Amino acid sequence: MKTKGKAWQLVVTVLLIAAFVYTAFFGVAVKYGDVTKTYIKGAQDIRFGVDIKGGVNVTFGPSDGYDATDDQLDAAQLVIENRLVALNVTDYELYVDYDSDRLILEFPWQSGETDFDPEAAIEEIGTTAYLTFREGSSADGELILDGSMVESAAAQYGPVNGSSSEYYVALKFTDEGAKAFGDATTKLYQSSGTISIWLDDENVSTASVNAAITDGSAIITSSAANPFTQEDVVKMARQINSGSLPFALTVDSYSTISPSLGENSLSAMVLAGLIAFALIVVLMTVLYRLPGFLACIALAGQVAATLAFVSGYFSVFESFTLTLPGIAGIILAIGMGVDANVITAERIKEELRSGKSLDGALKSGFARGLTPIIDGNVTIVIVAIVLMGAFGPSDGFFAKALHFVFFAFGPSTAGTIYAFGYTLLTGVLLNFVFGVFATRVMIRGAAALKALRNPWLYGADKPGKEPAEKKPINFVALRKRFLTFSACLMAAILLCAVGFGVRLDTEFTGGAMITLSYEGEFTTSEVQKTASAALGSNDLTLQSGENVATGEQTLKISMPGNETVTTDQVENLLDSLNETYPDNAFAQLSLSNVSAAMGTKFLQKSLVAVVFALILILLYIGIRFKKIGGLTGGMMAVLALLNDLMVVFGTFVLLRTPLDGNFIAAMLTILGYSINDTVVVYDRIRENRALMGKKTSFEELVNHSVNQSARRTLITTITTVMALGVMCVISKLYGLDSIFTFAFPLMMGMVSGVYTSLCVSTSAWVLWSERKGKKNA
Repeated sequence: MKTKGKAWQLVVTVLLIAAFVYTAFFGVAVKYGDVTKTYIKGAQDIRFGVDIKGGVNVTFGPSDGYDATDDQLDAAQLVIENRLVALNVTDYELYVDYDSDRLILEFPWQSGETDFDPEAAIEEIGTTAYLTFREGSSADGELILDGSMVESAAAQYGPVNGSSSEYYVALKFTDEGAKAFGDATTKLYQSSGTISIWLDDENVSTASVNAAITDGSAIITSSAANPFTQEDVVKMARQINSGSLPFALTVDSYSTISPSLGENSLSAMVLAGLIAFALIVVLMTVLYRLPGFLACIALAGQVAATLAFVSGYFSVFESFTLTLPGIAGIILAIGMGVDANVITAERIKEELRSGKSLDGALKSGFARGLTPIIDGNVTIVIVAIVLMGAFGPSDGFFAKALHFVFFAFGPSTAGTIYAFGYTLLTGVLLNFVFGVFATRVMIRGAAALKALRNPWLYGADKPGKEPAEKKPINFVALRKRFLTFSACLMAAILLCAVGFGVRLDTEFTGGAMITLSYEGEFTTSEVQKTASAALGSNDLTLQSGENVATGEQTLKISMPGNETVTTDQVENLLDSLNETYPDNAFAQLSLSNVSAAMGTKFLQKSLVAVVFALILILLYIGIRFKKIGGLTGGMMAVLALLNDLMVVFGTFVLLRTPLDGNFIAAMLTILGYSINDTVVVYDRIRENRALMGKKTSFEELVNHSVNQSARRTLITTITTVMALGVMCVISKLYGLDSIFTFAFPLMMGMVSGVYTSLCVSTSAWVLWSERKGKKNA
């Protein structure tokens, strides 16, 4: 590996990152009078979710008085969900009113955004998209096949039948569709017939059959008089992939809505991100001096790149709807992004203190630090992929790849979890570009400057100063205490769960959640009576809160189980409350409905996602560390993970917070993060086994490796917990309960994770090895 650099590498890399950060945040645009031409999109071009910038509320109903069945309404809901996420609208509220055959949809948009037309999106979402192939050129020609026999559709550009290039849609049929199309083209070819393609009642293409087509594919082209545009074929392919609605829809009502979680939520999360970043800059610079400061420059580039992938900065990637959990993913990635630099900086510091020259320490630190960086981040990538595969659009890459795991639960989506997984995955992958590559280039460039070659700047002690001798901690000797403490902790959490009870959110149980704002004070029991009468339900739960920053007070009304709420019922509720308590000025902030059946499926799917992620992590560790008994180590790591997961669960129980999508996202994140810490320790064990030889006992080997890894593990956890702590404080001040109930349990899980990585997984492994050795003796 090349370690000697040139001074210009430092200057050029810093300037490139600075330019990228500036353009990613502010974009590049030129204004001509009242017209603004955007060349590069910036943060101001990001489309934010309903919880940040508001959006559109629309009520769909069957056309021409069609009486839809409950199954048809559920099918329509799934089709619309897939179309929403395919449009990159990942945060939405969609529920079905079975009594009046209505679908009520709320989705985000950004005022003044030219690239997203709410009315056009509503039209695309509500289009039936019933695709048919028919003999001849008329709409009543004999049906050959329909959209249910199409496996996939893709927008393409290129030459068609030897002519000039044009936009078209390429179709791949199912086996049944391929046979039907092959039989039809074979028959029509012999009679010089034609095939017409129809989307709903519109003819989109008619072509003569010049050959029998039996390869299971076809294309949809346009006429010379009315050629397809790129937008046309992308829209058509998207509609075909999402499936056709079981009945035609009409728009019964349409209106814009205000943000559902407070107009200051975006500024709150931006403030949290800035504070977290500033604290990490100070910590890294104090601990690691020059490498730490350069790492923070790279970290700024990583954050900017994550925003670039969201905003549409890169034209090859579509813009992505950013929600509050998505911003939380970015802030979490800030805390986790320093991990690669901590590992490298610790290695460099070790080599310098062992007497190596600066160049030798850099070479060795870079080489030895790369393997644990890769191993540690793979586990986070696994978790992010599971999140996106389980809760993303059914036609997405990860959903298709993991279809064999989640096929039984149908194409259900959860936009907020998907957005969190997206920003988390993006941040981790970009960490390799900025946290590994860019940082190392800058450090090599700095080391080429005479003024920056002082070893002290890279972590060495000052000349003449004797390094303080640190007495190693005998972790392994305390293994029984550690394991006993973990067992008692988990037992205590279970007792608390039994005593306090475990509450499930409407996401899992089904039901309705209405969030209202109000002024002044009221008696909860009296308001509950009024609300129960207005909604026709006696099983209501009321929870009040306050946005300290704005002074706005909120009231959440939950109706569990099969209870759902229509817009008429909400209006009746507000009329009743404001008539009875006129001084409180109740107003609606948000409404969410989930059917009991969908809630049960979501819960089942979430649990399968957690188990599947555990299995993948266990297999990865078993394969990666097979030379030192990786499968056993993997099982001990999973055993330690149970401690961390129980801590997250216990935090939800003690906070009296219902288990919801945030709970699943926190559990999966802890799986990846805690294993990340454990994998770094295992990497040291593997490395030291080669250095110390087989004569060294396993107990001594583990103890030495844990002591070497402890500082890195603690510092990485401190940076991440610091970022989460800032999120907790800001979310409480601004009344962002959805963020607090994610960030705080996650923070507790990470504190547990550093403990289990250093004390539990290794202790259990040593204890297992001892007993296995006694049996073999």
